[in-house]
Amino acid sequence: MKMPAKRHIPNILSLTRIPFSVALLFLGKYPYAFLCAYAVAGVLDVLDGRLARRFHWETELGAKIDSVGDTVFLVCAISAAIRTLDFRFEAYIFVALAVLSAVRIGNMVFTKVKFGRFAYIHSKFVRCSTIPIFFLLPLCIMRGELLNFPLLIMVIIVILACLEETWILTVMDEYDVNMKSIYHMKKLKKQAAIEIEEREEVSV
Repeated sequence: MKMPAKRHIPNILSLTRIPFSVALLFLGKYPYAFLCAYAVAGVLDVLDGRLARRFHWETELGAKIDSVGDTVFLVCAISAAIRTLDFRFEAYIFVALAVLSAVRIGNMVFTKVKFGRFAYIHSKFVRCSTIPIFFLLPLCIMRGELLNFPLLIMVIIVILACLEETWILTVMDEYDVNMKSIYHMKKLKKQAAIEIEEREEVSV
């Protein structure tokens, strides 16, 4: 059965933000142009996910494109800021980023081993934890300096979100890219257990 064309809209939006992300590498010396491209990429990132969840247009391909888009955006934005403003990270920022990378890669490998695919869980905590960082970078650009301590706090929050993702992957029986939280998963498991008990009682 052919997939309706509308289902591709989130994927198109995800792909569209990649050129805006790459453009950031060339707009570092033009703060307002940088912020415009940055804002467009951010809006497209929010919009593609909301449309996919609202109309149930989620696909495995879409999840992969979204992950690629997130990575390209993050790398290009940070690279542009470092090149333009000569940002100087404190040692603890590198340690925090190393921990975050290790947890993130570990989750991806764990997903591959357990569910046979390289992917991430788009939980509410993971999605919300990156919002402060999204607003921190343009603030640093406008100020002309890197705010190391606020960045550390934000990275720690993202690490905690990724650790919840690890917890979800450990408990999860079947892969669901949009599992909201560990609490939501436990609630679903409890409901499923109650339904099984009710069916058994009816059959008896």
